[in-house]
Amino acid sequence: MYQKIIAEQQAILNKLNKQKTILSWTRLVLLIAAIYFFYLMLYNRDGIYGFYALILFVVFLVIVNIYIKKQEKVIYHQTLKKINEDEIAFLDGKFNFDEGKEFLNPQHAFSYDLDLFGRNSIFQFINRTGTSLGKNKLAVSLQEIPTSETISLKQKAVEELASKTEFRQHFQTLAAIANTTDKENNAIKNWTETQTAKPNKIFSILAIIFPLLLLISIIGSFFDLHPVFDKLTIFVFSLNLFAVGAFTKFILQEIGKGDKIAFSLQQYAKMIRFFNENEFESAYLKQIQEKLKNENVNANEALTELSNIFEKLNTVANLFIFIAFNGTFQYHFWVYKKLQNWKEKYLAFLWDSVSIIGEIEVLNSLANFAYNNQEYVYPTITQDKIQFEELGHPLLSKSKRVRNSIDFTNQQFVILTGSNMSGKSTYLRTVGINLVLSYVGAPIDCKSAQVFPLPLWVSMRLTDSLSDSESFFFAEVKRLKQIVTEAEKQQIFVLLDEILKGTNSDDKKSGTVGVIEKLHHLNVLGMIATHDLEVCETTYKYPQSMRNMCFEVEIIDNELHFDYKLKDGVCQNKNATFIMKKMEII
Repeated sequence: MYQKIIAEQQAILNKLNKQKTILSWTRLVLLIAAIYFFYLMLYNRDGIYGFYALILFVVFLVIVNIYIKKQEKVIYHQTLKKINEDEIAFLDGKFNFDEGKEFLNPQHAFSYDLDLFGRNSIFQFINRTGTSLGKNKLAVSLQEIPTSETISLKQKAVEELASKTEFRQHFQTLAAIANTTDKENNAIKNWTETQTAKPNKIFSILAIIFPLLLLISIIGSFFDLHPVFDKLTIFVFSLNLFAVGAFTKFILQEIGKGDKIAFSLQQYAKMIRFFNENEFESAYLKQIQEKLKNENVNANEALTELSNIFEKLNTVANLFIFIAFNGTFQYHFWVYKKLQNWKEKYLAFLWDSVSIIGEIEVLNSLANFAYNNQEYVYPTITQDKIQFEELGHPLLSKSKRVRNSIDFTNQQFVILTGSNMSGKSTYLRTVGINLVLSYVGAPIDCKSAQVFPLPLWVSMRLTDSLSDSESFFFAEVKRLKQIVTEAEKQQIFVLLDEILKGTNSDDKKSGTVGVIEKLHHLNVLGMIATHDLEVCETTYKYPQSMRNMCFEVEIIDNELHFDYKLKDGVCQNKNATFIMKKMEII
């Protein structure tokens, strides 16, 4: 499908580029001809040439306008083509999407340990957002623990959008063209939080009286009623310019607050209009559409109107428009007045409408993920079960991916053992990442799954902190304290990888057993990976709620063989000494 769309877009681009070339030459010829006839008018002092020059110049402006619209179409189809090229590259294993490094947070309960952000992360794997609104919202969504109801609603929305390829790609293209950053969005948000200055009422009176006087003087001059009307026309024209000149400081202040947000607002208006034009079946998407309606307020019309107002305000820097339009009817005063009226009517609604775009982009990204992985299934959302059948890691190659089943229904806690490189840490991340995907409403790589949204806590990637004079051991203890404190408040799901590495073996073993028993008494669900086989004896004390599982390794023909299959029991084989001997270290 992606290759088909690329071919279609290339054909359209070839046609558009030919049309642009013709238009480009046409506008050049028209401009030269208009200049030539203007020269003839001056040289021959014949007004008919000036009339021809005017007609040619008007046609030139029309052609320029058509050319600009063709260029906008070219940008659209180039962007749509690139979107599909990026998807093909992605399916070939090349991640060209934003990796979200700015969201790395070692203090977060699970995102840092599960590598949700960064190079080759789940964020980069899913992210198809074009605006910072969508990007930020996706990062937040991946770190939230929503309610069961919200997850179910999002699943239906994602499933519906996954089947609407044309909708998804058009919306994604509009977002990519917008390409807004936090700077533009902060400018919009800050603008909504400031009041528009209200100038003295005298400006409103002058904006009516002076243009009216100018109209009277022009009529008097046209009918040659009295010579004074000619001088009065020039005088009142100057008064109009003087009045707007005195008023310009208010306009410039507003433009400064807006910080060139007109283009961003235009693109957001297009995105909202397109979204609202579609009919959806899922309740969540319908809810979003309802949020974009506030009594008689239409979000896309309001945003379009605002962007047009800002564009008109920005023409205050155009000398020709400033003199011609303000000298006659104080154009920029009335545009500013229109902005004041807009704020009174829509201001409270603006930022909420813009923010919703991020939510739509998140659903669009998840739907694209679902489309690329049509064999994935949506977990059943339950009230008390977490169970996965043939669960795989989404970031591993599908051809090499080994899938394993695990059920936390009866055994609330699993102690996982295995030799070095056997897959323990990878499996912990497999469970964690798929829980995150389940929570956000995405399908996951499994045969079936049952999930309920427990707060997730992970301890896998702790490091020394020189800046805080904090040892590795103390960092571990702090994280474990956080986990225990949270478990005392509510039931949670934990993933622990070889805890207490920063202390001696006896301390480590007794400390690990102590942590496991503490979590057990707090009714915590989850897994802990360990090399200490004696820790596994803890399950004998709690056979109804604890379980030993392992990854084994075999030595065949003096080579290590891993099958990465999860088995019941305690790991029996070791490989550290074998590897060091093979590498001639010992």
